[in-house]
Amino acid sequence: MTNLFAQKVGEAENPSKSRYRLKLKTMKKLKVILPMLVFIFAIGLTFASVKSETKPDIQSTDFIYLGNNNWQEIPEQECQGTEENCRVQIGEGGPVFNVYDEMDLNTEKLSPPDQDPTVINL
Repeated sequence: MTNLFAQKVGEAENPSKSRYRLKLKTMKKLKVILPMLVFIFAIGLTFASVKSETKPDIQSTDFIYLGNNNWQEIPEQECQGTEENCRVQIGEGGPVFNVYDEMDLNTEKLSPPDQDPTVINL
């Protein structure tokens, strides 16, 4: 006796036959879709990768405290010591200021002992 419902669907005695056909159709669709997905992915990667040929010019700066919470940015000073505060003088005979690494009174730069203030022109 045969299954009448199975005959209508197309599966007489072998139910795995329709599964094979389904897998075959799916694989055929994947053969068409996969190359398109790879192509789209490759185009997306070209926009995602950015080459930076020029490096940003990072210029180090120091600061002097002018008073009343006012800071002035100055070029990096070559103060390398451990004993006294590094100092700069604004122009010949101008005021002398201590040099700071950051805009913070706790980040004073140190210089060798008895070093004269560096004269800078702003």
